[in-house]
Amino acid sequence: MPSKPCSKTALAKAEGRARRGAALSGIGVSAGIVIARALVVGSRRGPVQEVPLAAADVDKEIRRFKAVLQASVEQLEGLRRRVAGILGEKDARIFDAHQAMVADQGLIDEVISRIREKRRNAEFVFAQVIQHYADALSKVDDPFIRDRLADIRDVAGRVIGNLLGEKAVDLACLPRRSILVAHDLSPSDTAALDRGNVLGFATAIGSRTSHTAIMARSMGIPAVVGLAAVLDQVHTGDLLIMDGVHGKVLVNPDAATVGDYRRRIRSQERWLRRIEQDAELPAETLDGFRVQLAANIALPAEVEEIRTSYGVGIGLFRTEYLFINRTSLPTEDEQFEAYRKVAEEIYPHSVIIRTLDVGGDKFLSNLRMPGDLNPFLGVRAIRFCLARPDIFLAQLRAILRASSYGKVRIMFPMIATFEELQKAAARLAQARAELDARHVHYNPNMDIGIMVEVPSAALLADRLARHVDFFSLGTNDLVQYSLACDRANPNISYLYQPSHPSIIRMIQMVVQSAYEHGKWVSVCGEMAGEPVLVPLVLGVGIHELSMSPVSLGPIKRLIRSMRLHEAEGLVDRALACSTGQEVRALCERYVGRVAPELLTN
Repeated sequence: MPSKPCSKTALAKAEGRARRGAALSGIGVSAGIVIARALVVGSRRGPVQEVPLAAADVDKEIRRFKAVLQASVEQLEGLRRRVAGILGEKDARIFDAHQAMVADQGLIDEVISRIREKRRNAEFVFAQVIQHYADALSKVDDPFIRDRLADIRDVAGRVIGNLLGEKAVDLACLPRRSILVAHDLSPSDTAALDRGNVLGFATAIGSRTSHTAIMARSMGIPAVVGLAAVLDQVHTGDLLIMDGVHGKVLVNPDAATVGDYRRRIRSQERWLRRIEQDAELPAETLDGFRVQLAANIALPAEVEEIRTSYGVGIGLFRTEYLFINRTSLPTEDEQFEAYRKVAEEIYPHSVIIRTLDVGGDKFLSNLRMPGDLNPFLGVRAIRFCLARPDIFLAQLRAILRASSYGKVRIMFPMIATFEELQKAAARLAQARAELDARHVHYNPNMDIGIMVEVPSAALLADRLARHVDFFSLGTNDLVQYSLACDRANPNISYLYQPSHPSIIRMIQMVVQSAYEHGKWVSVCGEMAGEPVLVPLVLGVGIHELSMSPVSLGPIKRLIRSMRLHEAEGLVDRALACSTGQEVRALCERYVGRVAPELLTN
């Protein structure tokens, strides 16, 4: 085997000097400033190099390959144990399948045979064999088989990394408090994340409403996305300053810059302490308009902090996170226990439970998800649930059972047509009948609502309002679908404008239709937690805002600093504008006048 080049250390030092003081610009998606060392995960790897072997070295290379396979199995077993301790045994079973792939004797025999025949290094041969498998699977019509590609590539990446001597990063057990740097972070990446050691996210792709951004706001840590060159410019161990407000990442800054940002951090901490003093005060405007605030959650474990620190209800329970990182679906009883726990702990406040919303950017390893060319326009959310009544009915029964233990409301996502609402309501009626047959108690008067996140639903709001108890505006997708822009694509992020006049008109239309039928409307998208846009939301007549918990304090401070009649006037002026930039400028001027500290902190 070739020896390592002796100039590697010198080269790394030279690169470090070249990168000192580098400033990267992206999209600030979660406010705050953090100074910490970088931890690069899933770094970009080029093609595996082909290295010829002498005949005398072949057996040694095969022994090295087998040793690495064994080490990979042990890594996966250790990861399995840690995830089992954090999330439970069922959630850890996904690693059983990964271990089985590494130990697959047919794969092992093929690699060993090619090492002998071609006399090439193990990582090169293994990569070739895996690519052959992947090419074959990608042509299979069965979407379940195609979906195994992600698992195969994940396992292959681990084995190749071990063969190359790379040190893998276990997201469930991070070695130190760091800023995570990655190409992107998926829902499955963050489901088992060691949250105690993550101080911030910096990713190459993403937008304000991408999963990474939403997760960062949920965790209350700074994040910058859309940093195209971050994996080229940042290495593990680099000192970073990340500014989540202005979308800046400074690499290896000098001492004076670090000192300046530490002073800014202390200033922000003082401001946050002042915000905390409002915790017991109502979210009420200066002219007496009371706003209902609520929190968005993904897992039952988040409820305790919301109850004790914020004293609000749950405006969005994203149930899909109960399904992520599992090799089997959660049973009806498992789901019931999760929903019951939330309902009981948040009482006397209410919880809105959204039925399973998979597809788009959320894929589950245990489901036969169709291979849509555009997942956001494919079989996702209510479409998936209606196509899989076995999964849908189990969840509906679990939610109904939990409704006996608190103030539970149910919400169907991504309703696009009246027929979809009818079909979802019919399945709910079926679930009730099944519980009746089992003599199981539930609340027969549980409120039923829908997410309005598709333009067709907004246009049909007057008809849909007759058949539901409430609307919840999912502004993330509503903006994406209305302006025909992928919210996760940094190349067209300029088109993603929640302040666009067309969006304000659409929201106003939904609110008017709801009120004409005596129904209430909330906003659970990221628009609810963005201070610059909240005056618009209140100005159109929305009374309830649900957001990431970290946004509750600042938004309450804004509400207590403004007047509703001024917000209504702001809406009138916004509707006279032609562009989203004009509307945003209006809003920034208003917020800068009534609560300037929200723009600086």
